[in-house]
Amino acid sequence: MGTQDLSKNKESASERDTTDRRIPLVIITGFLGAGKTTLLNHLLRHPDERRLAVLVNDVGDVNIDAALTRDVAQVDSGSADEIVELSNGCICCGIQDAFGKAVMELAQRRPDCIVVEATGIAEPLRIIESLAALNDEGLSALEFVRIANLVTLVDASWWVEKVQEVYSSVRRSLLLFSDPRRPLSELLTTQVECANVIILNKIDLVEEESLSRSRAALATICPSAKILTTTEGQVAIDQLLDNERFDIATAFKSSGCDLELTSASRTDSEQTKEPKTHDHADFGLMAFTYRSRYQLSHDKLVAYLRSRIPGLLRAKGFVWTDREPDRIGFASLAGDTLRFDYLGKWIHAMVSSGDMDRSRIPAPIWRIWDDTTGDRRQELVFIGIDLDRKAIENELEQFRSNTTCQKA
Repeated sequence: MGTQDLSKNKESASERDTTDRRIPLVIITGFLGAGKTTLLNHLLRHPDERRLAVLVNDVGDVNIDAALTRDVAQVDSGSADEIVELSNGCICCGIQDAFGKAVMELAQRRPDCIVVEATGIAEPLRIIESLAALNDEGLSALEFVRIANLVTLVDASWWVEKVQEVYSSVRRSLLLFSDPRRPLSELLTTQVECANVIILNKIDLVEEESLSRSRAALATICPSAKILTTTEGQVAIDQLLDNERFDIATAFKSSGCDLELTSASRTDSEQTKEPKTHDHADFGLMAFTYRSRYQLSHDKLVAYLRSRIPGLLRAKGFVWTDREPDRIGFASLAGDTLRFDYLGKWIHAMVSSGDMDRSRIPAPIWRIWDDTTGDRRQELVFIGIDLDRKAIENELEQFRSNTTCQKA
């Protein structure tokens, strides 16, 4: 089964054809215990005159959530026939075919909306890929539905605890991207970063000051998302449908780290025109990009990122080290895990070796090109609370490698 190139589906929410007859679809993600089923049952009890169709996914062979949801639908909305359960696998990987088929079948019943409750360990990007995957007839679910919003539910008390933990001493695990293990901290961070709507649930369990700080932290990590707060999943369906924010062209490029990296690649004049989207200085929240043209020591950099950096919530970006000087290093720090690996070659390395002609260097790379190092650089985004930027930058400067780079 093939998968469509997601970049080809580039209609933005603002440019979407108002006559689009595809069924709007809302995807609800969030880790185990965040309250996804409670939210879904609330929507079924209060559909606001909309006819809802629901798909519930569970990795186990007994779909408890679907059973509970069907009971609610039978008693409160009479729409139990519109409940589909997919068990014994995750819609983002193991049962992609069944997921796409189920969504297409639901869409053909012409409900007003389809709501998908993903399992707590589902990866947002792979859910979208599942919807875009082609079946044996060359059709994808995205020809029958349009994604209105990707919603991530967060347990407010759990998130408050995570925000407070940034001040605690930690020795982060180190995983390479080739490592088959998927750390939960990275999964949870990805669920938040990809969301169009973030719902902080169970706010009755946290104090107002902690809630405000948590909202600000989420807004820093995912500045483009709408943030809602609630207890017991009591969110109106129109808050998830009336403003369709999902745009497949930018769906996974709108996190705080990605926006910061995009800004970092602009020229100085372009950066001055970029308006600030938010300001959470009252909570000590900040984001900055460390940039340099000096090669760093791989061992020292990894050791530093794995150690305690007070206030750090998230780090992500490209690095140039002495371990693989011709390859692009990529680091992604989330919670208690650091993932570090080397990707393709720097363009500068390809030009130097004769594998690429200078005339083929892409325009965006030319804009940041250096006569000595080319595109080789450090470009690491740090997001956190009360970060000591000067101390972090000074520390990184101490990791310079003695290796020099020849002009290309």
